[in-house]
Amino acid sequence: KQRSTTTQFVFAMGVNNVLNNDDLSSLDNSEYKFWQSHFYELGWTWKTRFTRKPSKFYLKYGFSFLWNNLRLDDNQIHAKNGDLTEILTFSDQLSESRLRHVQMNFPVHFEWDFSKNKTYKDGRVRDRTNRSVRLGVGGFVGFKLGTRQYLEYRDSNGIEIEEVQYDNFNMNTINYGLSTYLGYKSTSLYVKYDLNPLFKDTKTRNISMGIRLDLD
Repeated sequence: KQRSTTTQFVFAMGVNNVLNNDDLSSLDNSEYKFWQSHFYELGWTWKTRFTRKPSKFYLKYGFSFLWNNLRLDDNQIHAKNGDLTEILTFSDQLSESRLRHVQMNFPVHFEWDFSKNKTYKDGRVRDRTNRSVRLGVGGFVGFKLGTRQYLEYRDSNGIEIEEVQYDNFNMNTINYGLSTYLGYKSTSLYVKYDLNPLFKDTKTRNISMGIRLDLD
């Protein structure tokens, strides 16, 4: 019997950064290290065909856990100043300055799967997926589960210090945005962009780019 809904395990990873005022050119002067700021995503999805008969159009939905890491450049840290979060130069020489925020997302995508269907001798057609080019366009909504800042440095006495700061750093709790992927079989290029600001009262938004695996 032909199933109209299938399931996939999703794993994605790549680089993480921010855009200011929705300007793509702001990546060139970002305060964050581009190749050292990473994201990791683990999730589970359902893929449902829009029609009872085999077709190439699907609705893909599910949930995922996302780990976003942002590493500041030029010996800087995040510091709260009331309702504002500022980026300041640290007094000692840093070997690590990383802000990590973990969130749970609920993504929804419209997917075009161009896999060739199988036709039997009696004329029956069976739907086959994840065998060819796939394009997904959609978005997500979610909420943050926690935020931490990791600092590693050597103080004036030469003592190595590893510090973990637990705070929300005025980050928005609710997240929503757009995402898309394009790939072949189970492997895709993946882009995700937050429409809500990363910090309250700012126009700084998170952007992620990487590789996505959808495994049956």
